[in-house]
Amino acid sequence: MAQVLRALRKAFKRKKAPPLACHLSLDQDDEHIHTAACFLDVQPLALVELFQSQSCQSCPPAIPGILESTQHPNLQHVTYDVTYFDHTGWKDTHSNPRWDQRQKNYVRKWGRSTLYTPMVVVNGVADAGSGGGTKAEIDGVVQRAREMQHQMDWHIFLDTNDTHVKLDTDKLEIEPHDVNVIVYRATTEVVKIGKGPNKGKKVPHKNVVDQIVNIGTWNGGDNLYELPMTPAQMAPGMGAVAVVQGAQGGPIVAVAKIV
Repeated sequence: MAQVLRALRKAFKRKKAPPLACHLSLDQDDEHIHTAACFLDVQPLALVELFQSQSCQSCPPAIPGILESTQHPNLQHVTYDVTYFDHTGWKDTHSNPRWDQRQKNYVRKWGRSTLYTPMVVVNGVADAGSGGGTKAEIDGVVQRAREMQHQMDWHIFLDTNDTHVKLDTDKLEIEPHDVNVIVYRATTEVVKIGKGPNKGKKVPHKNVVDQIVNIGTWNGGDNLYELPMTPAQMAPGMGAVAVVQGAQGGPIVAVAKIV
C-alpha cells in the first residue's frame, strides 16, 4: 500500500506554474511582438454557480449577459435549474429539488431569509445576479470572493489525474469539509419554452449540472481521494470539476478541473 501511495504522489508531483498566461490569436504571425495586452493574470480556478429557471421571467433577458461575463479561463461556470417556478404552467426540463436545497443552504449560511433567480454564486461566499447580473456586477462578486480567499492564513492546492484527486495543504486541522465531484453537461443548450409566463422565449443553458458526488471528507492535512469514475469512463459531452467546500453551503476553498 505504501508503494502505491508513493507512486500516486509522484504522479501528482507539483510543478511551479507560471504567474501569467499568454493568449495569442491563431492568425497572429511569427513576428508578433508581445505586449502587456497579451497577458492575463492566472488566478486559482473559481467556481461560478448559476441558479436559474426556465419559467423565471427575469432569467431570459439576464442569462446571456451572465454567461458572457463568466467566460474566463480562471472561472469554472456550472448551472443549476431550480423547481420554484414549475407550478406556473411549464416544468423546467432540467429542474431538480436538490438544486433548490443547494441554493437555500447558501442563503441560510449567509443569514438571509429570501432568495432570487437568476443568482450567481462564486466560491460559495459571494453572490450576484439580482436585477440582471451585469459584467461589472459579476466582476465585483468574483473580486469579493477572491479577496475573502486571500484573507485565509493557510494554503491549499488541489490537483487531479485520471484516477484520483490530491489535496496538499499547510492546514493541519479544520472543521469537516466535503470533497465533491460536480458532473455537468459540457455543452451550451437553448430551450424554447412551450407554456407558462415565458412561453415562446428561448432560455440558454451552459454546463447544466447532472449530479454532485461526494468522494470524501477533509479535516486538515494532505489527502488523496479516489474519483468515482475515470474521465475515459464518462459519457461523451460530460465535464467534471472537483471542489472542497465547507459543509451545508460553506465556502469553497479549492477547485480543480477533472475533464
